[in-house]
Amino acid sequence: MKPVRVAVVDDSSFIRLAVVRMLEDDDRIRVVGTARSGEELIERLAGWRPDVITLDLSMPGMGGLRTLDHIMSSRPTPVIVLSGRSRADAPLAIEALHRGAVDFIDKRRYSLVDFEALRDVLVHRILEVSGYRSPGRDEEEESAAPSAVAERSALPRRPPRRKDFEVVVIGASTGGPVAIHRVLVDLGAFLPVPAVVAQHMPPGFTRAFAERLNSRLPLSVREAGDAETLLPATVYIAPAGRHLSIGRHGQALRTRLADAPASDVSHRPSIDVLFSSAARAARQEVLAVLLTGMGRDGARGMADLAAAEAYTLVQDEASSVVWGMPRAATELNAVRETLPLDDIGPRLRQLLGDPQAA
Repeated sequence: MKPVRVAVVDDSSFIRLAVVRMLEDDDRIRVVGTARSGEELIERLAGWRPDVITLDLSMPGMGGLRTLDHIMSSRPTPVIVLSGRSRADAPLAIEALHRGAVDFIDKRRYSLVDFEALRDVLVHRILEVSGYRSPGRDEEEESAAPSAVAERSALPRRPPRRKDFEVVVIGASTGGPVAIHRVLVDLGAFLPVPAVVAQHMPPGFTRAFAERLNSRLPLSVREAGDAETLLPATVYIAPAGRHLSIGRHGQALRTRLADAPASDVSHRPSIDVLFSSAARAARQEVLAVLLTGMGRDGARGMADLAAAEAYTLVQDEASSVVWGMPRAATELNAVRETLPLDDIGPRLRQLLGDPQAA
């Protein structure tokens, strides 16, 4: 494949130079230009023709959000937000994700002296959101042997009934904030059971995500606390930096938060941890949705849910920003339905027994 064309936008000359140096040694990426402001990017956007843009939000002049709006209206391009401001700016980053940015990297999590960790995550995300596939990757994936999880992931055969469902669990990563919002908007005020969401996001940003959803939806949305009894018509967002699982206390389902990383997961919160706990706590009474995202988090948890005869859905490739996690769950034979994003909310209403659902 041709190298991914990247434009770097940041008002800091130090950051612009650092990002270029991070990327220039990778022959899969070509930096086609750098800009110190949104105005400069807009002036050169047509000539540069980038495949991916890295964008700082706190810039003088038109600023990051207006720049993002212009990109999405004039030449829609995957935008990765790079920001190192305080967590007080979290609502700004969340707003950018809802306006079309596909991912967000918090530069404060990485050393300003050793950029290796930041370089690794930035290169990986640029390649993923651009759709870059290394030569031979398809062949390797097709020839991979089925895992032991796939062999035990028999899909449920019975038709679902409203009384089967006690909780909805949703997992997402890259592109997830927009996808989650779309699903919840399409649910409207109809949510007769609780919904629990794990979205990969840096610490300090999930509360702003929950607050934005709560301000725009007829449902109650909040960041989950520990030992909360799950309530109908309420959406619980897993706090970044902690694992959220579901346990049973008598007849009620409760949240459980853990700080310690699980032994075999790379994300906190882990979608696998949430999904597998739901399989243990509610088994076939779980309605599970895995949305857009890179990597494999959620696939093994969805396999556990499928083995427990829960009802499992994933977002399709065409409507996903990155079809990594849904693909991984599909490869494990853990998926009951694959749907475009716009069909997932209406399908959930049907499964949950909305008499007005088509």
